[in-house]
Amino acid sequence: MAILGFTREFLLMVVPLTGYAFGSWIDRQESLRMTRFRDKSALYGRTLAPGEPPSWP
Repeated sequence: MAILGFTREFLLMVVPLTGYAFGSWIDRQESLRMTRFRDKSALYGRTLAPGEPPSWP
């Protein structure tokens, strides 16, 4: 039975793939947000030498 033209098989394929894509996007956005705090914590923070890469990507 098609509901608004979508079959059950189509929905079983699209819904998980959409959820995966949305979750990946959220994870990337969170990583970008956390890069502001690189090497700035009170416990692990330190000044970096010129040209030294950050402690994590």
